Amino acid sequence: MRDEVESQFKPRAMGKGPLLMMRSFLPFVARFWSRHPTKLGQLHEYWQGYRDRYREIAYLTGQPVECVKEICYELECQEPHFQELNGLKGVPMHHMLGYVTVRLMQPEVVVETGVAEGFSSWFILLALQQNRHGILYSIDLPNQDVELFPGGPRQTEILPDGKQTGFIVPKNLRSRWQLHLGDAKELLPRLLQTLNKIDIFIHDSWHSYDHMMLEFQIAWPYLRKDGVLLSDDVDLHTALPDFAAKVGCPCVLFNFRPRSKAVGGMRKTAGPFNDANCH
Repeated sequence: MRDEVESQFKPRAMGKGPLLMMRSFLPFVARFWSRHPTKLGQLHEYWQGYRDRYREIAYLTGQPVECVKEICYELECQEPHFQELNGLKGVPMHHMLGYVTVRLMQPEVVVETGVAEGFSSWFILLALQQNRHGILYSIDLPNQDVELFPGGPRQTEILPDGKQTGFIVPKNLRSRWQLHLGDAKELLPRLLQTLNKIDIFIHDSWHSYDHMMLEFQIAWPYLRKDGVLLSDDVDLHTALPDFAAKVGCPCVLFNFRPRSKAVGGMRKTAGPFNDANCH
Protein backbone atom coordinates (compact mmCIF):
# COMPACT_ATOMS: atom_id res chain seq x y z
CA MET A 1 0.00 0.00 0.00
CA ARG A 2 2.81 2.43 0.84
CA ASP A 3 4.37 1.97 -2.61
CA GLU A 4 0.99 2.50 -4.26
CA VAL A 5 0.41 5.75 -2.38
CA GLU A 6 3.87 7.14 -3.10
CA SER A 7 3.66 6.16 -6.77
CA GLN A 8 0.75 8.58 -7.23
CA PHE A 9 3.12 11.48 -6.59
CA LYS A 10 6.37 10.12 -8.03
CA PRO A 11 7.81 12.51 -10.65
CA ARG A 12 8.52 11.40 -14.20
CA ALA A 13 11.58 13.58 -14.68
CA MET A 14 14.29 14.62 -12.27
CA GLY A 15 14.42 18.41 -12.12
CA LYS A 16 14.32 20.71 -9.10
CA GLY A 17 10.53 20.57 -9.02
CA PRO A 18 10.40 16.76 -8.76
CA LEU A 19 13.31 16.75 -6.32
CA LEU A 20 11.46 19.25 -4.16
CA MET A 21 8.41 17.02 -4.17
CA MET A 22 10.43 13.93 -3.29
CA ARG A 23 12.36 15.65 -0.51
CA SER A 24 9.38 17.40 1.09
CA PHE A 25 6.03 15.89 0.12
CA LEU A 26 6.83 12.19 -0.18
CA PRO A 27 8.25 11.95 3.37
CA PHE A 28 4.99 13.51 4.54
CA VAL A 29 3.08 10.87 2.56
CA ALA A 30 5.02 8.12 4.32
CA ARG A 31 4.34 9.62 7.77
CA PHE A 32 0.66 10.15 6.99
CA TRP A 33 0.28 6.58 5.73
CA SER A 34 1.86 5.14 8.88
CA ARG A 35 -0.27 7.27 11.20
CA HIS A 36 -3.60 7.36 9.35
CA PRO A 37 -3.88 4.24 7.17
CA THR A 38 -7.68 4.59 7.04
CA LYS A 39 -7.60 8.20 5.80
CA LEU A 40 -5.56 7.86 2.63
CA GLY A 41 -8.25 9.67 0.67
CA GLN A 42 -7.23 12.90 2.42
CA LEU A 43 -3.83 12.70 0.73
CA HIS A 44 -5.42 14.00 -2.46
CA GLU A 45 -6.52 17.11 -0.59
CA TYR A 46 -3.05 17.57 0.87
CA TRP A 47 -1.55 17.09 -2.57
CA GLN A 48 -3.88 19.71 -4.04
CA GLY A 49 -2.81 22.22 -1.40
CA TYR A 50 0.85 21.33 -1.86
CA ARG A 51 0.67 21.71 -5.63
CA ASP A 52 -1.41 24.89 -5.58
CA ARG A 53 0.88 26.70 -3.16
CA TYR A 54 3.30 27.61 -5.96
CA ARG A 55 0.67 29.49 -7.95
CA GLU A 56 -0.74 31.07 -4.79
CA ILE A 57 2.65 32.30 -3.60
CA ALA A 58 3.42 33.55 -7.12
CA TYR A 59 0.21 35.58 -7.07
CA LEU A 60 0.84 36.89 -3.57
CA THR A 61 4.39 38.02 -4.29
CA GLY A 62 4.05 38.92 -7.96
CA GLN A 63 6.94 36.60 -8.82
CA PRO A 64 7.10 33.82 -11.45
CA VAL A 65 6.08 30.34 -10.39
CA GLU A 66 9.51 28.97 -11.30
CA CYS A 67 11.13 31.44 -8.91
CA VAL A 68 8.77 30.27 -6.18
CA LYS A 69 9.81 26.67 -6.79
CA GLU A 70 13.48 27.64 -6.68
CA ILE A 71 13.09 29.25 -3.26
CA CYS A 72 11.01 26.36 -1.91
CA TYR A 73 13.73 24.01 -3.12
CA GLU A 74 16.36 26.18 -1.46
CA LEU A 75 14.57 25.99 1.88
CA GLU A 76 13.24 22.44 1.92
CA CYS A 77 16.09 20.65 0.17
CA GLN A 78 19.25 22.65 0.84
CA GLU A 79 18.87 24.77 3.99
CA PRO A 80 20.55 23.04 6.97
CA HIS A 81 18.54 25.11 9.48
CA PHE A 82 15.36 23.67 8.00
CA GLN A 83 16.65 20.15 8.54
CA GLU A 84 17.73 21.11 12.06
CA LEU A 85 14.14 22.14 12.79
CA ASN A 86 12.97 18.74 11.57
CA GLY A 87 11.70 19.80 8.16
CA LEU A 88 8.02 19.57 7.32
CA LYS A 89 7.42 17.30 10.28
CA GLY A 90 7.96 20.03 12.85
CA VAL A 91 7.71 23.38 11.07
CA PRO A 92 4.37 25.22 10.74
CA MET A 93 3.65 26.17 7.16
CA HIS A 94 3.25 29.87 7.90
CA HIS A 95 6.91 30.04 8.92
CA MET A 96 7.87 28.54 5.58
CA LEU A 97 5.60 31.00 3.79
CA GLY A 98 7.32 33.84 5.63
CA TYR A 99 10.73 32.63 4.48
CA VAL A 100 9.69 32.23 0.85
CA THR A 101 7.92 35.61 0.77
CA VAL A 102 10.93 37.42 2.20
CA ARG A 103 13.31 35.74 -0.23
CA LEU A 104 11.10 36.56 -3.21
CA MET A 105 10.19 40.13 -2.22
CA GLN A 106 13.73 41.17 -1.18
CA PRO A 107 12.39 43.60 1.47
CA GLU A 108 14.28 46.31 3.29
CA VAL A 109 11.81 46.45 6.19
CA VAL A 110 9.74 43.59 7.64
CA VAL A 111 7.46 44.04 10.66
CA GLU A 112 5.93 41.14 12.57
CA THR A 113 3.72 40.94 15.64
CA GLY A 114 3.94 37.80 17.73
CA VAL A 115 7.26 36.12 18.45
CA ALA A 116 6.95 33.65 21.37
CA GLU A 117 9.94 31.29 21.15
CA GLY A 118 10.97 32.78 17.82
CA PHE A 119 10.24 30.23 15.08
CA SER A 120 8.75 32.76 12.69
CA SER A 121 11.50 35.28 13.43
CA TRP A 122 14.13 32.61 12.80
CA PHE A 123 12.79 31.89 9.31
CA ILE A 124 12.41 35.56 8.41
CA LEU A 125 15.91 36.38 9.62
CA LEU A 126 17.30 33.39 7.77
CA ALA A 127 15.74 34.72 4.57
CA LEU A 128 17.12 38.21 5.23
CA GLN A 129 20.56 36.71 5.74
CA GLN A 130 20.27 34.97 2.38
CA ASN A 131 19.16 38.28 0.83
CA ARG A 132 22.11 40.07 2.48
CA HIS A 133 19.97 43.08 3.32
CA GLY A 134 16.87 44.04 5.28
CA ILE A 135 15.81 44.41 8.92
CA LEU A 136 13.12 42.58 10.89
CA TYR A 137 11.22 44.55 13.54
CA SER A 138 9.29 42.28 15.91
CA ILE A 139 6.72 43.15 18.57
CA ASP A 140 5.54 40.76 21.26
CA LEU A 141 4.28 40.72 24.81
CA PRO A 142 6.67 39.42 27.46
CA ASN A 143 5.60 36.39 29.48
CA GLN A 144 2.40 37.17 31.34
CA ASP A 145 -1.02 35.91 32.36
CA VAL A 146 -3.26 36.16 29.27
CA GLU A 147 -6.98 35.45 28.89
CA LEU A 148 -7.27 33.35 25.73
CA PHE A 149 -10.89 34.28 25.07
CA PRO A 150 -13.33 36.51 26.98
CA GLY A 151 -14.48 34.50 29.96
CA GLY A 152 -12.38 31.55 28.81
CA PRO A 153 -9.21 29.82 30.04
CA ARG A 154 -6.01 31.71 30.74
CA GLN A 155 -2.56 31.09 29.34
CA THR A 156 0.28 31.73 31.75
CA GLU A 157 4.03 31.64 31.27
CA ILE A 158 3.85 30.85 27.56
CA LEU A 159 7.64 30.35 27.42
CA PRO A 160 9.66 27.81 29.40
CA ASP A 161 11.05 28.93 32.74
CA GLY A 162 14.10 31.11 32.36
CA LYS A 163 13.58 31.67 28.63
CA GLN A 164 13.07 35.03 26.98
CA THR A 165 11.02 36.01 23.93
CA GLY A 166 12.74 34.75 20.78
CA PHE A 167 15.14 32.51 22.68
CA ILE A 168 15.58 29.99 19.84
CA VAL A 169 16.79 32.59 17.31
CA PRO A 170 20.50 31.87 16.69
CA LYS A 171 22.95 34.61 17.64
CA ASN A 172 24.38 34.75 14.13
CA LEU A 173 20.99 35.93 12.79
CA ARG A 174 20.29 38.64 15.37
CA SER A 175 22.22 41.48 13.74
CA ARG A 176 19.22 42.13 11.46
CA TRP A 177 16.67 41.93 14.28
CA GLN A 178 15.09 44.57 16.48
CA LEU A 179 12.78 43.12 19.14
CA HIS A 180 10.27 45.37 20.93
CA LEU A 181 8.45 44.01 23.99
CA GLY A 182 5.05 45.44 24.79
CA ASP A 183 1.46 45.73 23.59
CA ALA A 184 1.15 45.92 19.79
CA LYS A 185 -1.79 48.31 20.17
CA GLU A 186 0.67 50.84 21.56
CA LEU A 187 3.99 49.87 19.98
CA LEU A 188 2.89 49.11 16.42
CA PRO A 189 1.61 52.63 15.56
CA ARG A 190 4.73 54.23 17.04
CA LEU A 191 7.08 51.87 15.23
CA LEU A 192 5.36 52.35 11.88
CA GLN A 193 5.40 56.12 12.24
CA THR A 194 9.15 55.90 12.78
CA LEU A 195 9.71 53.55 9.84
CA ASN A 196 7.34 55.45 7.51
CA LYS A 197 7.20 52.66 4.90
CA ILE A 198 7.40 48.88 5.21
CA ASP A 199 7.63 46.09 2.65
CA ILE A 200 6.06 43.17 4.52
CA PHE A 201 3.77 43.00 7.56
CA ILE A 202 3.18 39.69 9.34
CA HIS A 203 0.49 39.18 11.98
CA ASP A 204 0.89 36.28 14.41
CA SER A 205 -0.06 37.77 17.76
CA TRP A 206 -3.49 37.95 19.42
CA HIS A 207 -5.93 36.24 17.05
CA SER A 208 -9.23 37.77 18.06
CA TYR A 209 -11.27 39.31 15.26
CA ASP A 210 -11.01 42.82 16.69
CA HIS A 211 -7.28 42.67 17.30
CA MET A 212 -6.46 41.26 13.88
CA MET A 213 -8.58 43.93 12.21
CA LEU A 214 -6.87 46.57 14.32
CA GLU A 215 -3.39 45.45 13.29
CA PHE A 216 -4.37 45.21 9.62
CA GLN A 217 -5.84 48.71 9.73
CA ILE A 218 -2.77 50.14 11.46
CA ALA A 219 -0.23 48.48 9.17
CA TRP A 220 -1.94 48.80 5.77
CA PRO A 221 -1.33 52.55 5.18
CA TYR A 222 2.40 52.06 5.81
CA LEU A 223 2.70 49.11 3.44
CA ARG A 224 4.35 50.15 0.19
CA LYS A 225 2.75 49.57 -3.19
CA ASP A 226 2.99 45.85 -3.99
CA GLY A 227 3.93 45.19 -0.36
CA VAL A 228 2.62 42.01 1.29
CA LEU A 229 0.51 41.44 4.39
CA LEU A 230 0.59 37.93 5.88
CA SER A 231 -1.50 36.53 8.70
CA ASP A 232 -1.64 33.25 10.58
CA ASP A 233 -4.83 31.66 11.95
CA VAL A 234 -7.12 33.35 9.45
CA ASP A 235 -9.49 30.38 9.67
CA LEU A 236 -10.61 31.38 13.18
CA HIS A 237 -12.97 34.03 11.78
CA THR A 238 -13.41 36.38 8.81
CA ALA A 239 -11.10 39.24 9.77
CA LEU A 240 -8.78 38.90 6.76
CA PRO A 241 -11.43 38.56 4.02
CA ASP A 242 -13.47 41.31 5.68
CA PHE A 243 -10.47 43.61 5.69
CA ALA A 244 -9.64 42.68 2.10
CA ALA A 245 -13.16 43.62 1.04
CA LYS A 246 -12.92 46.88 2.96
CA VAL A 247 -9.74 48.01 1.18
CA GLY A 248 -10.74 46.50 -2.17
CA CYS A 249 -7.77 44.17 -2.41
CA PRO A 250 -8.19 40.40 -2.87
CA CYS A 251 -6.66 37.98 -0.39
CA VAL A 252 -5.37 34.47 -0.87
CA LEU A 253 -6.00 31.73 1.70
CA PHE A 254 -3.49 28.90 1.67
CA ASN A 255 -4.90 25.40 1.89
CA PHE A 256 -1.95 23.76 3.62
CA ARG A 257 -4.11 21.07 5.18
CA PRO A 258 -7.53 19.65 4.24
CA ARG A 259 -10.56 21.78 5.05
CA SER A 260 -8.43 24.42 6.73
CA LYS A 261 -7.08 27.67 5.33
CA ALA A 262 -5.13 28.82 8.36
CA VAL A 263 -2.68 31.14 6.58
CA GLY A 264 -3.61 34.07 4.38
CA GLY A 265 -2.10 37.07 2.69
CA MET A 266 -2.69 40.14 0.54
CA ARG A 267 -0.52 42.09 -1.89
CA LYS A 268 -1.31 45.77 -2.04
CA THR A 269 -2.80 46.66 -5.45
CA ALA A 270 -2.81 43.02 -6.60
CA GLY A 271 -5.47 42.10 -9.16
CA PRO A 272 -7.85 39.12 -9.02
CA PHE A 273 -6.31 35.71 -8.37
CA ASN A 274 -6.21 33.77 -11.62
CA ASP A 275 -3.73 32.01 -13.89
CA ALA A 276 -3.01 35.22 -15.79
CA ASN A 277 -1.55 36.72 -12.61
CA CYS A 278 0.64 33.68 -11.92
CA HIS A 279 3.43 33.75 -14.48
